[in-house]
Amino acid sequence: MDRNHLIEWCLFMLVALASLHCTWAVNGFDPYEFLRRGSDQLGYYQWLPAFFVDQDFDKMYWCHQMESGKWISMFTFGVALLQLPFFLIGQLSAEAFGYDLNGFSPPYAVAQMVGVALYTGAGVVLAFRIARRFSTEESALLAVVALFAATNLFYYSVYAPTMSHGYSFFLVGLFCYSALHISDGAENPVRSIHVVLLVLSGSLLVFVRQLNIIVFIFPLLMVYRSTEGFPGFLRTLMAHRPTLITTGLLVLVPWVLQGWYWYNVTGDPFTFTYGKKDEHFEFTKMVPGRVLFDVRNGWLIYTPLMIPVLVVLIKHAWRNTAGARAIGLVFLLTWLLYSAWWCWWLGTGYGYRGFVDLYALLVIPLAWVFRSVFARPLPVRIFAALTMVALIYLNFGLMEKFTWEWSWENWTWQLYFGEVGRIFGGS
Repeated sequence: MDRNHLIEWCLFMLVALASLHCTWAVNGFDPYEFLRRGSDQLGYYQWLPAFFVDQDFDKMYWCHQMESGKWISMFTFGVALLQLPFFLIGQLSAEAFGYDLNGFSPPYAVAQMVGVALYTGAGVVLAFRIARRFSTEESALLAVVALFAATNLFYYSVYAPTMSHGYSFFLVGLFCYSALHISDGAENPVRSIHVVLLVLSGSLLVFVRQLNIIVFIFPLLMVYRSTEGFPGFLRTLMAHRPTLITTGLLVLVPWVLQGWYWYNVTGDPFTFTYGKKDEHFEFTKMVPGRVLFDVRNGWLIYTPLMIPVLVVLIKHAWRNTAGARAIGLVFLLTWLLYSAWWCWWLGTGYGYRGFVDLYALLVIPLAWVFRSVFARPLPVRIFAALTMVALIYLNFGLMEKFTWEWSWENWTWQLYFGEVGRIFGGS
């Protein structure tokens, strides 16, 4: 095993084991209820017990009743597809050890915990590979460790692991890494598996969360700037034509099945499910400042590590550093669209959860931050290290104290600063 693969395996094991250990520490007190909690987490998972246990999609566990009287799931079964292998492991384990075969007993819960830990570990390794292409190995490694420990990625890997964000983080990393690898052309030999992963991850990425289609801007712009451009990229794909066609047909299957479900529930094979609850974008009432700085889930308030990341991203975009403008455009469009959503704070959640999906790209400017720190005098590096420790400590303290009231209108700056004071005061 060469040095690069050894580093990646060690990183994967570190993150996966830490994620699994902490997930069990937080949620293991009642594994019977881990998958039953009535929230979006149940909405993503419910497709699996509905299919394998109940054989009934008419009224699942976390649905909205429409005016017609029918019930509709707000979510596609994209996350459930990623959870499926671990559901089957849970099913076999439940049968082997005499647990209830209901989709919710402890073997199912433990299997999903293991699944999330593996996806998180793989996502961090993919983010490391992406960051290493644009920066030094040392800065890329520190960037992904900081990403895991000092942002709300940890929260959505441990405290709310079956939300869609951790899965999207993995898919964004897989899609962008595959696209970059294929765009290398002759510099980096492309195998059929890379084409499979590109098409599969790209389709699932949008299927899980439709807003993720904005991520496609990054690989498109990077391919455009590559040595061989789009013609070279397409030639590489066409060199694997049978694989491309087969995978393309395969990824259509979930979309067809989802359309069939929507058609049976609403009469329309293409349904904006949130519209059934009168949830919508309000482009005349955009609040981009609140998305970043509000005490209710403001991204930079609960993830201050991203402040220098945005500063460095803007600087490199101005200099036209490779990748910077593409990342900036993806972030800008995502930020503005979220700011126009009627529930701009995205409901109950720790920090601004919508940006977790983009961390596999934002790790690049984070690596640039660390690379810049390494070039500074020793006192600056010591100060940066102490700041990093403080940010990790703050993140873990806030996650431990977080309750749903923090996301709603009664949560104030005074209450927020009181919690921060108690964290650093040791109470």
